[in-house]
Amino acid sequence: MAKNMNVASKKAMKTKKLDSSSEDFCAGVDIKDYSKCSGCTNWDENLTGCSICKRTYHDNCHVPYLSFIMTNSSKTWKCTMCIDIEHVSKVMKKGTSDPDKKTLNEYELKMAARILLELLCDGINSYPFMECPSPIIHPDYYQVICLPVSLNSVKRKLLSKIHYYTSFADVIKDIKRIYSNYVLYYTENDPLYFKVQEQEKKLNEMLSKWVPQYK
Repeated sequence: MAKNMNVASKKAMKTKKLDSSSEDFCAGVDIKDYSKCSGCTNWDENLTGCSICKRTYHDNCHVPYLSFIMTNSSKTWKCTMCIDIEHVSKVMKKGTSDPDKKTLNEYELKMAARILLELLCDGINSYPFMECPSPIIHPDYYQVICLPVSLNSVKRKLLSKIHYYTSFADVIKDIKRIYSNYVLYYTENDPLYFKVQEQEKKLNEMLSKWVPQYK
């Protein structure tokens, strides 16, 4: 069962993942003690649960990382999926851009985090786009694609202490490139092509609803 726990307690506890190849699983594990991460979808005994929607996450599967936003005294916690995104949308529609700024502002970060987490938590549709194709398995991909990018690489850049993104538009541009890369490399008959369409549809729906100026 997922627990709302502080970061210190969470790190102190040894993580146990439910893996079909593990001895624990073969011996018979009580599934009631485990929850499924809403991000990576792996089953785990020690996840942090949102006090509102009851989604559960590993530290690094949430956007932003849980260690960034939780304190040792945190007893309840609201995930990015439950923030008031309509308020963020209204502020951004009014215009929050500063031509001299060198990083995203508070509202742009919240919107980018929400869009990214929505895409990451899209079940089987998100799997192919979490990381770039393996250069060992798909060496020709890197002969065709000059700027490979994935959902997790965007997340790492967004949350890095180094300000890779200086505008919200740059974040969206990178996310769109994920799917345009796959369209360029894969044919319409490839099973991944359908997942590209599904993720692009989800992205465009969010942009149209929350930040149409960036669609």
